[in-house]
Amino acid sequence: VDQHSRMDLLKLKEELQKCLVKKIPVIGVTVVFGSTQEGAVDDLENLLRIREVFETKGLTFYIHVDGAWGGYFASCLVQKDKLIRMRLSTYSSRNNVTRSPRPVRRKACDQFLDAKLSAHFTTQLVCLSQANSITLDPHKSGFCPYPAGGLLYKNGNIRKFLAQTAAYVSHGTGKNDEINLYGIDGSKPGAASAGVWLSHKVIGLHNKGYGLLLQQCTFSAGVMYALWCSMERRQDPFTIVPGIPIKESFKKWTKSKIRSDILEAETGVLRLNEEAMDFIRENGPDTLINSLSINIRYWDKKTNTWQNNKNLEKQKDFINKFYKRCSHSYEKPSMVDRGIQVILNSTIWTKNENGGAYKYMKEALGLDEKDDESIGVIINTSMSPWLRAQKTFKRVGCIIRNEMYNAYGAIHDEPQNLKLVSPNLTHDPEWSGSIFAELETSFSNPSLCYHALGRFVFDSKDIKKIQEISSGKLLLRIVTREKMTVYDLMTGGDKENINQTPTQERKPSSRKNFAMENIKDKIEFYSDSDFHYQDIAMPEVSVTVFYETKDGKIHGEVDTKMKLGRVLRYQHLGRDFVDEDDYPPSQEYFLYADDKTAYLSHCPNRWPDFQQQIQLDQIPVPQAKAELKNCPELFEEAMKRGVVVYLPQCETGGRPVLSRSKTKTTVCRDPLACHFYNALAWSDQGAFTGDMEQITLKFYDVGKRWFNGKKINAGYCKVDFPHLYKQEGDMWMDRREDDSDYEVDSSNSDSD
Repeated sequence: VDQHSRMDLLKLKEELQKCLVKKIPVIGVTVVFGSTQEGAVDDLENLLRIREVFETKGLTFYIHVDGAWGGYFASCLVQKDKLIRMRLSTYSSRNNVTRSPRPVRRKACDQFLDAKLSAHFTTQLVCLSQANSITLDPHKSGFCPYPAGGLLYKNGNIRKFLAQTAAYVSHGTGKNDEINLYGIDGSKPGAASAGVWLSHKVIGLHNKGYGLLLQQCTFSAGVMYALWCSMERRQDPFTIVPGIPIKESFKKWTKSKIRSDILEAETGVLRLNEEAMDFIRENGPDTLINSLSINIRYWDKKTNTWQNNKNLEKQKDFINKFYKRCSHSYEKPSMVDRGIQVILNSTIWTKNENGGAYKYMKEALGLDEKDDESIGVIINTSMSPWLRAQKTFKRVGCIIRNEMYNAYGAIHDEPQNLKLVSPNLTHDPEWSGSIFAELETSFSNPSLCYHALGRFVFDSKDIKKIQEISSGKLLLRIVTREKMTVYDLMTGGDKENINQTPTQERKPSSRKNFAMENIKDKIEFYSDSDFHYQDIAMPEVSVTVFYETKDGKIHGEVDTKMKLGRVLRYQHLGRDFVDEDDYPPSQEYFLYADDKTAYLSHCPNRWPDFQQQIQLDQIPVPQAKAELKNCPELFEEAMKRGVVVYLPQCETGGRPVLSRSKTKTTVCRDPLACHFYNALAWSDQGAFTGDMEQITLKFYDVGKRWFNGKKINAGYCKVDFPHLYKQEGDMWMDRREDDSDYEVDSSNSDSD
């Protein structure tokens, strides 16, 4: 294939010429309309011209189009009123815009957007009628259930070569031939075929039916491509390369321009931005599949530049670590930040199979030119025709970037005896052994520069031992007995055990008492919050548990084991620093709860900052609108995953309050002077959109459990992070992506 993952026609002509010279007959050439891994559409137009040339020399061949992915896109060019294919000039006209027949109206946008197919793709679709046969997969871009499939012949007589009859089956006569006569399905059920027929009738194979849906999907895929193109920042310790390069005519589009004009634009504004819509149309995959690759890089202090990793095995290791955090192979959505799961796929590109695309990718990633081993590649498919807002993709980008930082940490972090702090009180006789615990963070130690918070469950046989050493409101602390990385703790390393036998209490028979008549019953039925220790499909972690008095003395110790039951928050604080110019406008806290108690944990942002844990007097209930009758239940479920809340009442805003002490170590003070706050939270935690919910936070009873404003900041020196700071005289200033000195410092920088 060539650089764009399409069939290399020069190589094809060479092979055809060899066959001509040696008088070897060519049965056929297969043209792919939407390759499975790259969404690429081969150049059928020029292949037809090549066949015409070779026919004058005495060589011809059958042309089959593999339209499993791309075949249904032909409906984009069919006019509904006339059911005929429109001309290219008509389709490409700016006046020919198909819109949703009943647009969903909402703030700042008036409808779901769609993007026309690229000029390349539409040209190939026009040539489709000249192919000898076409395959279609309705279970792909036809949105139908598996295993529907279709095979179309230009010459209907060809199907008779596949005719099969059976004496005990009536195949009809004349024009009533049954479909299973001309295929290899045999006695397969006809439900899938009936479903396809019904979908075609209801939706319609025209520009206002399937055509509109697929153009809306094309818009989603185009916005996702824009996200991949602009996701990398100059301060990032990795570089991102889309599988399809931006076209030369759009090279002036910098990363910042893509973000501002597409990802950060209101939907209504983007619809009227012809230049931005052209970018979405003409760049990226031919169909709906984005492919990309990522490589780690290192800051060279001598040259003050980024140096890309050259080792292909290390590049694939990074891809595997990243993929594990963003894939279905990691079968526990409870293991991702707040349960918000981004599902991607992965593959490899090889020199033999991916040719020009492999060469382009390896050069762009800066990998060793002499090493011909495979390259790790990430794939994502965008099949949502109803993109709520491209700002949602911006939020998705934050999640993906964070997982890239986590994967980078998985490779480079030094294993530590990790220290965790829990806000839970464990002296209750009914305590089940489940706790929340937060990593003790350090800005100066890159291996501990995370806000990591999870729900852990102790080995049931040691619960009583832990309770015996508990005393009142003493703080529960945990230290891992073996050195490990934060990634190993929050992901399970390579030791996860997916297939485990559930305990008797966890079997479905014990859950039949749920009426399933309301949203609360359904949430409880499918919840994993009651998993027992042996039910949790995560490796055991050997830990030492002890309690700490106010003066720092240790009160009792128990060696035990625990498992991670749910990840609530796993944020790399380096990503926060790069993505945001300053502290948030108001203090950000993380609200989480179990069935009985709710807690707050402060969200550290950048140096200097602090950690804090608070136990609330009661589980907050949003002041929901009357029409949102399920809002309390849904918000309770969200709190079990974790909710970011904002405290606008804090007079200092989001900035920390620094101690007036003249010590060398920067110390932050507690900004919460009251025990009652009105907080705000987004109703849609996935995209940080929707309506702001107001909740009341009270903590008069147990209240504040832990505050860390000194250790977290100790030892931090800006000179140790030259990729984040630059020296101006005696001062170290924040580097920003638009700093002009990046172009001077970094040989790998682009024109952004």
